[in-house]
Amino acid sequence: MQPFLSEREKEVALLIAKGYKDTEIAKQLFISRRRVGEIVSSIKNKFQVSSRVKIGILVYHMGWLDIKEIIKEEEYAEKSTIY
Repeated sequence: MQPFLSEREKEVALLIAKGYKDTEIAKQLFISRRRVGEIVSSIKNKFQVSSRVKIGILVYHMGWLDIKEIIKEEEYAEKSTIY
């Protein structure tokens, strides 16, 4: 049986899986970076994992994120980068 995540925890887990840093997650969700850290810690405790990479793997295996979504977002980021 998998642990239950709150909606906010799920949002943070999805952004972690997409490669966002804590500061980026905080800006995206309009919360403090410290709050992001607390949420990440809660997710790790609930799933008994020790890294953000493992959170990303869990998100993918649970079907919350499709690899096509990650690739599409990365392509958009590359196109919008100004040099």
